[in-house]
Amino acid sequence: MMSTSFLQAVLHYYPTAHVDLIVKAGLEALPLPHRGEVLVFDRQQNSPGKFGASLRSRRYDRFYILPPSFSSAWMAFRSGAVERIGYGGNARSWLLKPARQYSHVPRTQHLISEYLGLLEETLSPREFPPYLPITEEWIEGQLSAISPALPKSFVAIAAGAIYGPAKQWPTEHYQTLVKQLVQAGHSIVIVGTAADRKAGDQILNGETGVENRCGQTNLPQLVALLARASLLISNDSGSMHMMAGLQRPQVAVFGSTSPVWTGPLNGKATVMYKQLECSPCFQRTCRFGHYNCLRNINPDEVKAAALKALAGSLGDG
Repeated sequence: MMSTSFLQAVLHYYPTAHVDLIVKAGLEALPLPHRGEVLVFDRQQNSPGKFGASLRSRRYDRFYILPPSFSSAWMAFRSGAVERIGYGGNARSWLLKPARQYSHVPRTQHLISEYLGLLEETLSPREFPPYLPITEEWIEGQLSAISPALPKSFVAIAAGAIYGPAKQWPTEHYQTLVKQLVQAGHSIVIVGTAADRKAGDQILNGETGVENRCGQTNLPQLVALLARASLLISNDSGSMHMMAGLQRPQVAVFGSTSPVWTGPLNGKATVMYKQLECSPCFQRTCRFGHYNCLRNINPDEVKAAALKALAGSLGDG
């Protein structure tokens, strides 16, 4: 999702260029900004080197490499692209042409700034915020396959985070928050993958006006669902970045990671972050075992931020 900022900048700076995207399998159905083809890389079916070699006939002039991995640089090298632009490190500088150097200490500026720096160091993320070019027709087409129909108005909750428990606000906090929001008159839809279903059931906890839709939507349907939500409350997760791409109201809870580096660049976003001495640690699990960076964010604080965001969204409408 954060790469959509970079993609917009490329389309702006090269208004006549053919711009292909390479995406991981499963992401090809998203309406990502491009002016060419969407090429699917499936690691289960192909290696980065072989996939890169298969691109040689396309004779690319430039190949921008956003991931910092060696394998992505190897893919670009094998493509034969004249310029292969990415950041050095991870023993991959020799594969790049040129290898850029960070102008700052990594993770002290937003990741989008790092991406844009591959194009032009002076570019600001505010010039090219995350963006998904969706239409009402596209949204309706995706939601038509969802059954049962969504509530007319609802708050979405995304309580999962693939990275690990150090990015997950406690389930009991979500449970308390959901109860408070239902009492305030809001319908709730819990979203996530099938792996989040159990946690979703715990958050639901028998409350009326709450639906657990975890594992019931594919990726495009989830985007469409978020586009219809009055608000998203989530951890630092993929759903958070999708809502930022939609520029819709959201409250994002941060623990082990840094909102300076990966926070939602969205004027309608509120970030909850305690900035303890041990945070951000960027670890999957808390090395001290207390997870205070998350536990110390209490449900009342998040409820207040959510109700303020909801009042603002109603005012905009």
